[in-house]
Amino acid sequence: MIEGNLRKVPLADVFQIVVSGRKTGVLEVEGEERRARLYFDAGGIQYASLIPGVHLGEVMVRMDLLTARQVQEILAMQVEESADAPLGHTAVRLGLLEDADLARALERQITEVLADLITWRDGDFRLSESDVMRTYVPTGHHVDAMMVLLHVAGHWQDQRADRVEGATVFDRAGDPTAQPLPGGGWDVLAHVDGKRSARTVAAEVDLPVRQVFAVLAELEALGVIGRTAYPLEEPLVVVVSPSHALQRLLRLTVERVGARTVATSDAPTTFAAVAVERPQALLLDVATDGDAWSLVRSLRRLDGLGHVPVLVLGAGAGGPLGRWLRPRADTMTKPFDELELQAWLARRLGRPPI
Repeated sequence: MIEGNLRKVPLADVFQIVVSGRKTGVLEVEGEERRARLYFDAGGIQYASLIPGVHLGEVMVRMDLLTARQVQEILAMQVEESADAPLGHTAVRLGLLEDADLARALERQITEVLADLITWRDGDFRLSESDVMRTYVPTGHHVDAMMVLLHVAGHWQDQRADRVEGATVFDRAGDPTAQPLPGGGWDVLAHVDGKRSARTVAAEVDLPVRQVFAVLAELEALGVIGRTAYPLEEPLVVVVSPSHALQRLLRLTVERVGARTVATSDAPTTFAAVAVERPQALLLDVATDGDAWSLVRSLRRLDGLGHVPVLVLGAGAGGPLGRWLRPRADTMTKPFDELELQAWLARRLGRPPI
């Protein structure tokens, strides 16, 4: 076992040990309220996870490999069957994905986990050498650890990203064919329309957020796009779900509408969040129907939240009497449809769909 702290041993040095020694096992890194796990096979990365952080289901939705509904159906199937097979493996087994598609999605997830992990300056790490669960990945698939780390390090150190705020709105300004665009430039440019914020553009593009911001800054420097006169006023939506995977899907859906999000997992963290930030809407996915309505009732008693739009996902009707006794809130069945949820958000937030 190899262990230490990132304050004394940088992540690049840890990777060098793993790659040069062709290690096989799991590298765990624990920071303040966050945990990353990287699965290595003979020095190559096969899989990565970050909680809270990017989830494979969210990645596959952004890559248009699966719909949000399909991801939810697989997650529900895993719960019902008490299945240990990861989401991607299940999608392949069901015929929803090819191995090549899963390999691309896994590489994107690994890149995004490392793009986040490389910013950590503190955290305990531990490498446990053992066989990797090969059901996580297609046979023979792995990512060159050092190449990916160098790639994300270059984008993280790109100071251009610091010139773009999440609420900044860009519009077309010049001919994009007059000069070569940066990597990812055409994908990012396709979503620049004078209406979407930089945060919303990033939610639509299959790239890490910081890289999208750097591309926007480069496109601005080239004169291809320009900033609008005022930044967009983005409403805040609090997303409540005990499921990390569903939190990420809901956040992606909300951000695509042009809103900011704060994610919580239970009643105490939700009360703490609304005490600091006054949301314009709340999305609740709570374990049981009774818990959901109890949370809505408690939130309605808080000052300033009596009339805030609330949507309860997966809520049962509870019979005629139950409907009369419930606090005021809208309901939507699960698995939710992304377009239906976006329509609800646009209507309740008083803004047209993007």
